[in-house]
Amino acid sequence: MRKLSLPQPRRAATAHDSLRMPGRLALLCCCLFQAFAARADDSTYEQARKLLPLTLAELMAVKVSISTQTKQEVATAPSVVTVITADDIRATGTTNLMEILQSVPGIYVRANQFGFKPLISFRGAAGTHALLMVNGAPAKDLVWSPGIFWKGLPASAIARIEIIRGPGSAVFGSDASAGVINVITKTAEGITESEAGVRMGSFDTRSGWLQHGTRWNGFDIGLTAEFSDTDGHRPMIGADAQTAQDARTGTLASLAPARADYGWNSQDIRFSMARDHWRLLADYMRHGDIAIGLTGAGALDPRTRASDSQYGLALLYDNASFARDWGLNAEVRYRDMEYSSGNGFYERPPGYQDSANPATTYPAGFINWMRSAERRLNFEASGLYTGFRNHALRLGGGYVLQDLYRVEQQINKGLGPDGAVLPAGGPLVDVSDSPYAFAPERARKIAYLFLQDVWSFAPGWELTAGARYDRYSDFGGTLNPRLALVWRGTERLTTKLMYGQAFRAPSFLELYALTSATKPNPNLDPERSKTWDLAFSYAATPDLRLGMTLFHFAQADLISIDATNAYQNIGDNTTRGIEFEAHWQLSETLRLSGNLTHRRQSNLAYSTASVPDDEAYLRIDWAFRPRWNWNLQANWTGERPGPASDPRKPLRAHTLADTTITYLHDRRWEFAASVRNLFDVDAWEYTGRSIPGHLPLPGRSLFAEIRYKF
Repeated sequence: MRKLSLPQPRRAATAHDSLRMPGRLALLCCCLFQAFAARADDSTYEQARKLLPLTLAELMAVKVSISTQTKQEVATAPSVVTVITADDIRATGTTNLMEILQSVPGIYVRANQFGFKPLISFRGAAGTHALLMVNGAPAKDLVWSPGIFWKGLPASAIARIEIIRGPGSAVFGSDASAGVINVITKTAEGITESEAGVRMGSFDTRSGWLQHGTRWNGFDIGLTAEFSDTDGHRPMIGADAQTAQDARTGTLASLAPARADYGWNSQDIRFSMARDHWRLLADYMRHGDIAIGLTGAGALDPRTRASDSQYGLALLYDNASFARDWGLNAEVRYRDMEYSSGNGFYERPPGYQDSANPATTYPAGFINWMRSAERRLNFEASGLYTGFRNHALRLGGGYVLQDLYRVEQQINKGLGPDGAVLPAGGPLVDVSDSPYAFAPERARKIAYLFLQDVWSFAPGWELTAGARYDRYSDFGGTLNPRLALVWRGTERLTTKLMYGQAFRAPSFLELYALTSATKPNPNLDPERSKTWDLAFSYAATPDLRLGMTLFHFAQADLISIDATNAYQNIGDNTTRGIEFEAHWQLSETLRLSGNLTHRRQSNLAYSTASVPDDEAYLRIDWAFRPRWNWNLQANWTGERPGPASDPRKPLRAHTLADTTITYLHDRRWEFAASVRNLFDVDAWEYTGRSIPGHLPLPGRSLFAEIRYKF
């Protein structure tokens, strides 16, 4: 039996702690501002514009490959596409991928009670219907997609983000039902200047990063690295799931009221090497000392210190002139991921009694020690044929092997490896390699083929038609077609009519894992969806662009548990909505942008808890003086009802505002200071019904950073 060491909980942070480090850095920045101001020469507003995002014309001319795997301008791509550039990210003071996604219409990012894990929802759908990719590779895994301790990606490593609102299974396969996000990280091509930076902020947050690009023996070499540590948001939990349990059993085991600890540290290192048509990507990510705050069952857990790590290699080939009328793309990728609960999840605190049998007491609490590891290997090749007049025909296929090769678990409550009930208060028992572990060690194999044609059949008209067939080793095959008609009626107006089918493959938890709360079903079918989009983009003036998208998103065969707690395909839900966007360049140094989303779902029983029907976003970028830029963002979130059976009141609407001021001293030095939740609004996120209240979101917090280019 593995001996577990129990680290002491982190020291409780105070309001003084949250302001101490950013205050020191802010004072340093002020001193440097004064010193540099004596030397800084006057500059023009053209220099100040270096701090602003792309102009409207530049943004619409950006070429993306997320829609068809062939580069096309955003304006004519056969999908509802949003592009977020590194300049956008830097101007907002964003430190993590998840912070910037909230600016996209139709996307809502909510925090989970377990580890404060961010969950991405497109158009009201569950997070499992959003496909997240990094450099074109899915970030999902077999069990915890996209990772039990997922924390996002550091903003310093991101070159740009390409987003599809709508189906993408015809191109990318599983999970791309409601939307697709492809994060493109920095390589030597995009690193024009080497850079080092430091950041300090509330919650005793400290970060440092480095990026460097160079050329060596004909190779373009790129490196990015970021290291960070934070005590995390520590919300006060007045009562947890154990509080209600104590009321029934007469015990005093609950740790509430107390703060939920969400601290963690991370390392993110990425390397790239490119020459001619070849590119090599290597990355390593690790999160350590992860505090989960609240267990999935809703009990405070101040002791767990978990970790995860992953590394990946990718060899990519891209040759648009491989042969006459042919372009060739090929890739081989490998990724290894490992998760560990560290000293074990404390599912229930010491002194816990089983409500079904009050005579059973667990002096050490209910402990669940888990570890898993999986590897993913995939190969894909496709060719683009342009020999037919007005056609671009892409044909390709690939193979994926996902292997959950290690599953280890030790518990002191539940069923032992022989199926017998474990004695209360006993030691940890190893249930690895038994039917009662949280998941089986097994592999999933996927083979797929896809075909797509882009037909420019008349001036201003383009039709994209395609389909992808996926064959899974564990549940069979699925075919998903798509159609998109793009009409550029005038130089100002572009109209897109799109239809697509998509699917989500059942996870290993749903197919095979027997837990205390759920029963698996190896006969599950994939969840399916059909989506219609009608999108308009109108350039009212050269400086004002408006957009509107109407969508109808119908889901079928949704997986849920039945009366016996077994997974079944028993749910259907239809979401209809409208999304508005506006981008306005008022002057060379002042820009406004924003969006508004409204949607309605037909079946509240299968809607995603706490995802609002109405959202709005406003952003201002103002280069108010040479070398200075001010950014303000405001996210309005409408009222969020819980499930129909939840007796708690709906969460009220709230508005969260963030602001950032950036000063560019010269081409080398840059300083920024940010305030999150500027007006210190009390905002809450939905939790499971086992917790009487909801999860408080962070109050006002401050961050400051210094960048140096060399």
